[in-house]
Amino acid sequence: MILPLTSKINNKKNLTIGGNDVIELGDKYGTPLYIMDIEAIKKQCRSYRENFSFPDIDTDVIYAGKAFLCTAMCQLIEKEGPGLDVSSGGELFIALNSGFPPERIYFHGNNKSPDEIKYGLESGTGYFMVDNFTELEMLGKFCSKGAKRQKIMLRVNPGIKADTHEYIQTGKLNSKFGFGIHSGAALEAVKRVKQYDGRLELTGIHAHIGSQIFNISCYEKLVEVMIKFIKDVRDGLGILITGINIGGGLGIKYTSDDRPSNIEDLAVVVHNAVVKYSRKFNVRLDKLYIEPGRSIVGNAGVTLYKAGTVKEVNDSKKYIIVDGGMSDNIRPMLYQAKYTACVANKMDGSGSLGISDNSNDSEVSKMHYTIAGKHCESGDIIISDIELPAVSEGDFIVVATTGAYCYSMSSNYNGQPKSAIVAVEDGKNWLWVKRQTYKDLVMGDIKLYEK
Repeated sequence: MILPLTSKINNKKNLTIGGNDVIELGDKYGTPLYIMDIEAIKKQCRSYRENFSFPDIDTDVIYAGKAFLCTAMCQLIEKEGPGLDVSSGGELFIALNSGFPPERIYFHGNNKSPDEIKYGLESGTGYFMVDNFTELEMLGKFCSKGAKRQKIMLRVNPGIKADTHEYIQTGKLNSKFGFGIHSGAALEAVKRVKQYDGRLELTGIHAHIGSQIFNISCYEKLVEVMIKFIKDVRDGLGILITGINIGGGLGIKYTSDDRPSNIEDLAVVVHNAVVKYSRKFNVRLDKLYIEPGRSIVGNAGVTLYKAGTVKEVNDSKKYIIVDGGMSDNIRPMLYQAKYTACVANKMDGSGSLGISDNSNDSEVSKMHYTIAGKHCESGDIIISDIELPAVSEGDFIVVATTGAYCYSMSSNYNGQPKSAIVAVEDGKNWLWVKRQTYKDLVMGDIKLYEK
């Protein structure tokens, strides 16, 4: 089991994270509860900063906020040094409201509205990642009208199919994202940037080929395609582009079967490719950007549930019904994502799954369970088959590696209030996000009739 960096087992045989007994956290804050290991997040940020520090090219690490974003996370990222990637006006608002410096924000999104573009410009957003001709035209007109100068990157589609789930492949030829290099749209976009009398400053090109990528050799191909395109722009249009943004996508370990690459290996592949293809195409790059998200927060988070009904169906299938489900983690239903879990108050039976303890697992009888949610969907299954010690009503179930794309994609399905988020570090714990109340569910509702 892949638990957060600071996970241990205490003398009560309870799981602890960041020096905190998770059972006590559940009693204090309620369940379902997202728990974030701050030390683990800091470690990943620092690993990116250290490994993507090269003597021959300046590099910026940019945290991809879509993986997990709230006010406190923005503030932690600011202190740790990365820039911040936002993908909508709402994410931009969260970042700005946290006090994150606007000049370090990179505004993504493949269908920015006129209001979002105006908001970004008025807020002093550092970079716009331009996805399409409509956005390019709106941005150029707004800047010309307001006598503004805005730094931009053009998102290009490199036509590379990453080895990951098809729903999170974002750089293949028929992807909805970016200007196609092979179709000629990317070259045309560069031409059109020139129309705006210097109001749009083209600082580089951007590409993102997918998420949860294990085979990192595709990043070498990406760098080759991007630098070759820069050469073609220089030779064909006389325009020098000196920066490439290779996006994110580095995979993480969710189960024992996963074999992800690490940050160090990715840095070596990317840097070697930059050196190799800069020489091959006689292109000088001044800046390299990378946008990790999942690999910063994924393994740092867990979700704590309380078991309700534990029941057997047809004398064979045993269900643990927890007090959350697809409203707080849609990924198993959306991507067929795989997770691991443990019984946090019975770690004598499952503590050896990813962390060290002195238990003898052979002395503990285990059973096969399906962990299901409380929602009115047969597909509301978090883990379809897992071996755990005998589970009873009221036990605490921890599902690991939920730091990325769980809170971000959470919903109020079946009127379920969104879960709280608690941060843990050095024996301390504090709320990052309060649990929604039932009143929060109707804050925007308008009554047709007063009774």
